[in-house]
Amino acid sequence: MFQIVSTTIKVFIPQTNGSGTFGEVLSTPLIGKPLIGATETFLSIGNFLSEDEATACLNYIKSKFARAMLGILKTTQANTRSKWEYVPLQDFTPNSDIDWTKSIPEIDQQLYKKYNLSEEEINFIETKVQAMD
Repeated sequence: MFQIVSTTIKVFIPQTNGSGTFGEVLSTPLIGKPLIGATETFLSIGNFLSEDEATACLNYIKSKFARAMLGILKTTQANTRSKWEYVPLQDFTPNSDIDWTKSIPEIDQQLYKKYNLSEEEINFIETKVQAMD
């Protein structure tokens, strides 16, 4: 069965991914433009009014920080909505406290600062979570 996407922009991620190993790379997330549909095998994230906001969300999903938080609950191939419970919601508009136009490593540094991570926590994430392009 198809899920019809509204006139807003969304980010799609496969609901099955990898093995559940902490810090693994996610299967390529995609930006779904208005009127694009997806099957129930994809998770859809957001209702963005601009492609810039969707791109910001995509960069967040690719960040080591977000995937470390995802890895707390994602211990199998299942990449369902409930696995994202510990991934903090963000503002992807131009009013955000994060500059989403930066590189993903720079976005990670902003997120580490925002959430007051210790050097030990940062080193853990940086060594255990694989980088995504």
